[in-house]
Amino acid sequence: MFILWVLLFGMAAIYGQGRMFRRYSLRKLGYSRKFRQHTCFAGDEIELVEQLENRKSLPVPWLRVESQLPAQLQFLQGENIEVSSGSLYQNHRSFFSLGSYKRLTRTHYVKALRRGSYRLSSVTMTSSDLLGVFRQHTQFQLQDELIVYPRPADVPFHLLPSRSMQGEYAVKRFIVPDPFVVSGSREYQPGDSMKQINWKASARTGGLQVHQYDYTAERNMMILLNVEDNEKMWRAVSNEALIERGIEWAAGVANAAILQGMAAGFTANMPIGSGPDSVRIESNRGHEHMLLLLEVMAMLQLSRTVSFSQLLEHEASLGYSNQDIVILSAYWTDTLELASDKLRACGNSVTVWVIPREGLEPFQAGAKTGEEVSA
Repeated sequence: MFILWVLLFGMAAIYGQGRMFRRYSLRKLGYSRKFRQHTCFAGDEIELVEQLENRKSLPVPWLRVESQLPAQLQFLQGENIEVSSGSLYQNHRSFFSLGSYKRLTRTHYVKALRRGSYRLSSVTMTSSDLLGVFRQHTQFQLQDELIVYPRPADVPFHLLPSRSMQGEYAVKRFIVPDPFVVSGSREYQPGDSMKQINWKASARTGGLQVHQYDYTAERNMMILLNVEDNEKMWRAVSNEALIERGIEWAAGVANAAILQGMAAGFTANMPIGSGPDSVRIESNRGHEHMLLLLEVMAMLQLSRTVSFSQLLEHEASLGYSNQDIVILSAYWTDTLELASDKLRACGNSVTVWVIPREGLEPFQAGAKTGEEVSA
């Protein structure tokens, strides 16, 4: 009889604690998950921070937090986590145990394998009682995003036409002073930057002298990227690695141009997100503009909006001139050459780089200026 009472008491205790934990364990729980930084380059390691807070006196003996994340965010293994990966997504599970009125912060190290935009949407939280018999589920919505920039390739910028890098054509009227073309020195005037001071001339004359810059035409570069990995491609890209390399080369050209003080723009027969239109960013200068270009390139989708020959025709129809155009394409044909000649006829220089399938440097299919075409 005593054993029966013990069994009944034990069963009642198990049932009672199970109902209590099932009813109250997930109450007054706070949860957040955020990236330590919201932008990075492909190949970088970043931190994903989880924070869990128990705002009640009842402890939480066992808690599992489960979420689904893109496979391109590779978790580096750590304690109290499980990761099962597929080709597109991976399941991430974290396990916690919280005392009363406790806050726990856990940092996971993640490697961004590929450019793109990655959002944290929701997590499923499961709690259990002391014996793991009764379980309760709830879901937390998350609002955080990581933008992974393409890593700019180290491009052979010296292969571009010399006027692209140096703006070597001086003009007789004021357009813009070129810091790469020094024509002499002059006396210091209020408002001149300290970076302009010519120390040798100052020592020679005994007074403060600054560099006198010549004026050259404004240097603009437009980068055109072709998403077609072969001449017969219709819409889907079969060689994604090749086009990803092309995006890295486009980022490298833009970065090199902006570091040289040039204005750089970008267009491609590719959409951003689910949009139907080809992307186009007008030329501009500076670090903020480079970040804009990187963000746009991060969000490019590997699908074709129009054929590349149509894109070249559209660029020619815009009628701009005096720009240095760099074309990046996986192939080059006579049809594309004829379309690019229309850009040259407008007074632009056009350099064609065929995206390398192997090795580091691209094959240069052509680099002719508008003057050479008109001649």
